[in-house]
Amino acid sequence: MLSQNGITMDLRQLRQFVVLATELNYRKAAERLNMTQPPLSIAIKRLESDIGVQLFERDRLGVRLTMAGGVFLSEAKRLLDGADAAIKATRDADQGRVGSLRVCSVPSASLELLPGLLHRFAANFPSVRLHLSSGSTVGILGELQRGELDAAFLVPPSSGVPGIELLALPRQDLVLAVPSTHPLARRDTVKLSELGEETLVTLAHSDSPGFAGEVMALCRSEGFYPKALQESSHALITLPLIAAGLGVAIVPKASRRIAVDHVSFVSLTDSDNQALTYPLALATPSKSGNPAVPWFVDTARDLLLRRS
Repeated sequence: MLSQNGITMDLRQLRQFVVLATELNYRKAAERLNMTQPPLSIAIKRLESDIGVQLFERDRLGVRLTMAGGVFLSEAKRLLDGADAAIKATRDADQGRVGSLRVCSVPSASLELLPGLLHRFAANFPSVRLHLSSGSTVGILGELQRGELDAAFLVPPSSGVPGIELLALPRQDLVLAVPSTHPLARRDTVKLSELGEETLVTLAHSDSPGFAGEVMALCRSEGFYPKALQESSHALITLPLIAAGLGVAIVPKASRRIAVDHVSFVSLTDSDNQALTYPLALATPSKSGNPAVPWFVDTARDLLLRRS
């Protein structure tokens, strides 16, 4: 129902007017509208009375638009097109067929978790455009807080981050990356406590405090601090450092999917022969007007948490 300056009309009246203005024949217009001619004639006269303007000229030869009717036809079409677009957008949103989603991920998640999740999400919401990027946890958190991202996979910091919600995902396994010529490369499994004399390459705390802190905490729990520390700014930079013989690294198991010459991967356990793991989370803004965000979170929860 539209109301302006005391004049009230509904979309049905506008459609009746537009059909008659197009056909310029009451019988044909009535047929298109699935109604009879008398009610259509009454509806048009009521519309003219309501707005106080003659829209059609009528004579024995038929009906013709007046100049005012021509102007009203243009505006009526615009209003109907807008209403149709609003209805379609609302229905599409309800069924997940509208909008875009900006997703960022730390490299380990993009190698293992993200492909399956994106496949499922795209199948369920085919019209949501996905914009993907990769980064470090600190950079990702900043982009989320600035509203530049809608969702992200990251290693969560030890404390909460204002304005960001975290969905904890299953912990991910860690492995040891060593130069292929290193004696440990011939082993199937290495205990973390055996690395006390090794130079450890890890992600810089300034870029990935959650992952770096987790690695240091694991080392302390096994009773040692790394002998020396090399830092890399990005997980994908760590492996070339290992290939160059600059140390060994505790890396996500997903790193095995990256083929780097002269790097070997070995299973890593604690003193009780338990696999070592690190936390991963899906981060989203606490307040987001993007309807695709909860759809993405629900898809991740269904796929990644129920299968664990």
